[in-house]
Amino acid sequence: MTSRRLFLLLGLVLLPGLALGEPGRFRVLKPIQKVPDRAAFVRQLHANGHRSKGGIDKSKTDHDNGRSKSFPHFTSSFNYQGIDYPYTMVGYPPASGRSSTVRAVIIPLRMHFVYFEQDAVFEPGKAVQNIVKSPMFQDARFVNGVGQFGDMLQRTTFWNTMDPQRRWHVRMDRPRIARTVEVLVEPDIGELFQLGDTPDTLLGNIRFGAMDSIIHTVLQFTDIQPDEVPIFVTYDVYADALGYHDAFAVGQDDGTDVLQTLIYTSWLEGDLVGDLLADVSTFNHELGEWLNDPYVNNVVPTWLYPPLNQTCSFNPFLEVGDPQGNGPEYYLFPTVPIRLNGYTYHLQDLVMLPWFTGEVPSCAQNGWYDYPDTTQITTPFQPCVF
Repeated sequence: MTSRRLFLLLGLVLLPGLALGEPGRFRVLKPIQKVPDRAAFVRQLHANGHRSKGGIDKSKTDHDNGRSKSFPHFTSSFNYQGIDYPYTMVGYPPASGRSSTVRAVIIPLRMHFVYFEQDAVFEPGKAVQNIVKSPMFQDARFVNGVGQFGDMLQRTTFWNTMDPQRRWHVRMDRPRIARTVEVLVEPDIGELFQLGDTPDTLLGNIRFGAMDSIIHTVLQFTDIQPDEVPIFVTYDVYADALGYHDAFAVGQDDGTDVLQTLIYTSWLEGDLVGDLLADVSTFNHELGEWLNDPYVNNVVPTWLYPPLNQTCSFNPFLEVGDPQGNGPEYYLFPTVPIRLNGYTYHLQDLVMLPWFTGEVPSCAQNGWYDYPDTTQITTPFQPCVF
């Protein structure tokens, strides 16, 4: 399907008034909301946080077999206080020593905000170009060596349980870039924010449900293979969430299931939001969670937000980015700057599997609980008490 037809399709699905046209109809332009300073911007964005959505029944994901079409994945478990917690992750079993390379498809979304006091178009090109050159897809230097972020995260996690020669890897292939999708955002499904009185410091937001509808519509008309993960990217626009990952099973005529996963990530400029939420900090959060819980069905004991351990997360899933990224003390966990290809990327620090297992010491490399900083979290999770 051509980009023009996809543009029209999305307009018809989400914006019937605009798509059909209503000659003579008077429209009241929606005001742009002014945010006094960057700190207020960050507080507002963090209140939305990160999300996960969907979830596939474990009976479809616990085994990598011919009835479920997907990328390589393995299942294991840990025991906490006498209860077994199975988990499924991307790649082959670490003890096997088999390396996997996962294919990705980046789908840029060009966001058109119309019928506001000032219409705005947010071009995704800069975000896409820099994501491709980022440590998510390129080798960079980390505290434990040189490699891609996701691979180094997982190798650190399973350092002491992978094959003795440590040949095990989970790498991301160079991503395929799909045709840019044009998306219209009217006032009933979004808003524009402006930093202070500077008119060129705009940030857009679209309702989570609207973005989810767009993504599911695009998936129907984009050639995504079962072993590929689509990554939807916006520039200086978020969707009631900085990012999220989703998973659902799609039944096929031959009786098999495609285990469809996806990632949505915003790219926000540091000049607008500061280092804490800048550039790939959302993408590395979502990529880390996708690697560790691709089908959104890895249940863990419900945990308290670090470092004060005073607030229950009410989050039962193995979401490695949420303990530092979604909690009330998120500002105590600075991003980790990684210089690569002439650009300084800001990566959110994530916890690893041993944090959720309660192991002391951690079974990860050097007894670490977090990555890529490795010093922000030094003890395992504390459980919620009900």
